[in-house]
Amino acid sequence: MWVLGPIAVLIVLAGVLGAWSSARLARDEWLDQLDTIARLKAQALGGADLDALGDPSQSAARELLLAVPASGGDARVELTSEGAPLPPPSAELVYSHAVPVPGSDWQLRISYPRARVEGDAMAHAGWVLAVDALVLALAAGAAALWVQRQRMRRLRQDRRSASERLQALQLLDGLCNATPDLVYAFDTQGRCLFANARVRAQATLATAAPDGLPVEQVLPAALARRWREAIDGLRSGAAAIQGETRLDGDDGPRWLLDTFGPLHDAQGQLIGAFGISRDITERRRADDTRRQWALAFENTRDGVIITAADSTILAVNRAFSDITGYAASAVVGRTPAMLSSGRQDAAFYADMWGQLRRQGHWQGEIWNRRCSGEVYPEWLTISAVRDDAGQVQNYVGVFTDITRIKRSEAELERLARYDPLTGLPNRLQLQDTLERAMERRARVGGRLAVLYIDLDGFKTVNDSLGHPAGDELLVRMAARLRGRLREGDTLGRLGGDEFLVLLESVADTDEVVMVAQALLRAVGEPLRLAGGREAYVTASIGVSLHPDDRGATAVELLRDADAAMFRAKDDGRNRFRFYTGDLHAEAMARLDLEAALSRALGRAEFSLHYQPKVHASDGQVAGVEALLRWERPGGEMVPPSVFVPLAERMGLIHAIGGWVIDEACRQIRAWLDAGLPAPQVAVNVSARQFASGDLPDVLAAALQRHEVPPRCLQVELTESALVERAGEAEVALRRIQALGVCVALDDFGTGYSSLGYLHRFPIDTLKIDRAFVHRIELGPEGAALVDGIIALAHRLRLHVVAEGVETAEQADHLRRQGCDELQGWYFGRPMPASALQALMQRAGGHGLPAGEEPALAI
Repeated sequence: MWVLGPIAVLIVLAGVLGAWSSARLARDEWLDQLDTIARLKAQALGGADLDALGDPSQSAARELLLAVPASGGDARVELTSEGAPLPPPSAELVYSHAVPVPGSDWQLRISYPRARVEGDAMAHAGWVLAVDALVLALAAGAAALWVQRQRMRRLRQDRRSASERLQALQLLDGLCNATPDLVYAFDTQGRCLFANARVRAQATLATAAPDGLPVEQVLPAALARRWREAIDGLRSGAAAIQGETRLDGDDGPRWLLDTFGPLHDAQGQLIGAFGISRDITERRRADDTRRQWALAFENTRDGVIITAADSTILAVNRAFSDITGYAASAVVGRTPAMLSSGRQDAAFYADMWGQLRRQGHWQGEIWNRRCSGEVYPEWLTISAVRDDAGQVQNYVGVFTDITRIKRSEAELERLARYDPLTGLPNRLQLQDTLERAMERRARVGGRLAVLYIDLDGFKTVNDSLGHPAGDELLVRMAARLRGRLREGDTLGRLGGDEFLVLLESVADTDEVVMVAQALLRAVGEPLRLAGGREAYVTASIGVSLHPDDRGATAVELLRDADAAMFRAKDDGRNRFRFYTGDLHAEAMARLDLEAALSRALGRAEFSLHYQPKVHASDGQVAGVEALLRWERPGGEMVPPSVFVPLAERMGLIHAIGGWVIDEACRQIRAWLDAGLPAPQVAVNVSARQFASGDLPDVLAAALQRHEVPPRCLQVELTESALVERAGEAEVALRRIQALGVCVALDDFGTGYSSLGYLHRFPIDTLKIDRAFVHRIELGPEGAALVDGIIALAHRLRLHVVAEGVETAEQADHLRRQGCDELQGWYFGRPMPASALQALMQRAGGHGLPAGEEPALAI
């Protein structure tokens, strides 16, 4: 519309110029017309008698000649003789024109009124202006109509564009609100311009428009920080920014894939940024799962092979190559048949494929061939992978090289049947060998002999020199025994220091006797061990014959030989004995005793008797030794010399020893509660219990449980308990001493006595064995050893106790030598706690009465 103003001005100016030009043209036309009229009149008067026209009588002619045509309007014509001046025209006759009359000296002048000329000119100008105004009006109307039509067209276009934009916006809004993604836009200040329903829902803005709210109130904190970073990047000219945002929630972390883009105005200025955030948590988890499976596939120690439905290999993992030696590139596209070793026949593979088709999986052992040609066993599992239609798409095979397992199984089988120390057949293998030998004897006749060998003195060597020396002795003895046997004879180790010899095709007992004697001689020869020490052991051998003896099975034959071996030990060792009928009864009795001993602790069949120890100077009670007693149901007393070794062999000594310590502490507490001065109670600890390493803990627990002062308890150990693992023994003794419990070395001089041990170990008391005490009455030579022990102990500041004192002579000699305490039948027999308590109450402070009849003690 702004163009129409200048156009209208131009049209008006053109109209004015046209009117002015029209007026001029009109005036010029009138002047031309006057000139024309004048000339025509002059031509017409050219033949007339103009002089006569001057006569008044000629006035009519004169008027006729000088009349002006109608076109001349108000023009006036005048004649004058040449040379005579024409009168000036009147004021209203402005426009005039004079021409000579041809053929005369007259001239003709024609005049036209000013008003008429100018009126006509103005009339022409008016018409021009009117026409221009009409044209202008028409042009303005046309322009207005055109402008209106253009405006209407633009309005219709704008309305159509607005409708299209509205439809697009509605579509866009629908899409934005229907998508599960977060869609949002903020201006450069972080004020919300748009947020879809997903954003409003997660921002708890479902009922309030988020427009204008800061980004931190609309988006989660982590995503808001990402948007702030993105707007900074977009200000720097970035076209778009993508990244991932982690959101931590109660259900664990969630991940968003973010895309940020710029928003520009019409001038291209950045006015904000939009963002689209898609939840990719499940995709991330799926990717992680796939990555984990890929890592597991590639890094599992089992070989994995994936084939197509036609068994073409598609992929293998690294372990496959490590196991088979084939690179992946060498097997992809081929079939697993390339690995076949040929050990399985066609029926094996037919059964395997049949099971695969029926059940979808197969598992079993198979032998394959490596790239090097080596045949190896593997444990293979094959599974069929089916599509949604149930058609097999792939087969997945997972296998493990079980070469080592096979070797281990063979080794375990060997270990299960052969002794790992000596390499000899063990009890299981020996029993199988014996059963097969007995079956052969039943078919072909003849007899066989079983020799059960037990080494005498092995425990002493093992306890004194240590287990390595004991193991060396067993290996060397196995070699010696093997060297004394014939080809075809079987030697095995039953366990510990027990061996077994099987002699097949024995002609008579003399042949067995010769072999037994040769074995005894082989064992009895001195043996120098690696440490330079010499070991001396003997053997006790029990012999059973098949089918001469009662044993009808291998177990019974072994049992009979075992019983004969015990008879050889009882008869003095280093000898052999044949099985006889009475040995069965002894074996049954021993078996019954073992069964009863295993139940004795639970049935409270054990008790403690106490033997007093007195001060040598005044005979007052210095302490007591707790001695274990076992009374079977029915009143039968089993001697400790019988059941203690049995308890050690059965592994019960640890539990029994713990009970002894606890019972002694309980009794001390009972005496204290009764108001009696509780004597120090000494308890014997076996070498096996001490070697277990928990003796200090057992003592501490018992003392605490019964609230007993540690000085009231003393433990007695033998030398054999100390010499094995001397370092550990020293640590244990110092722990016991730290508790406040006294330590006594029992039976000194009967074992591998070492004066160095007396100085090294934290020992408080030294007990002289009864065997040395009994030699006192044999003369000065017999007493010299006792005197030396007492003097040595005192030099080492040890307390000395002599046990086994049975006579006044022994007691007097020990007093003279300065022995500190005396113990033995001369002062009191082992007695129950109640009897000892009554005895101490009777004695008061006068000491125990001496010379009572001796009682059995250990």
